[in-house]
Amino acid sequence: MDETGWRDSAEQAGRAIARALEATEPEAVVAELSGAGKSLDDAVREAMAASALAGTSMRRLAEIAGMAPNSIPPRLARSKSLGPYADEGSITSQGIAVARYDAASGRPPMTFQPRRKNRNDKS
Repeated sequence: MDETGWRDSAEQAGRAIARALEATEPEAVVAELSGAGKSLDDAVREAMAASALAGTSMRRLAEIAGMAPNSIPPRLARSKSLGPYADEGSITSQGIAVARYDAASGRPPMTFQPRRKNRNDKS
């Protein structure tokens, strides 16, 4: 399980908040806090994905994060670790089960492999 994704984002958010606290111009404060919010959203998404891979249910993730249960699958689908297992912008419990199996067996995530190198190739 890759923990660095959420840690890096959380550290970026912390640095942005520190810069906002030191800023004297209101525009600079807004810009820094906006960046912190984006980084914090990334950190939460990656931490939820890591927790889902560790065995936490989507319902429990929603409860912990204070979010609606139907908002969790799209968030998990946008994470780096579960994104390859998403289908049409969302992830199902089956997708998470496959991701858990792949992670436990040391397999890399699924990736799309086109049959042809380009659209015009007829072979």
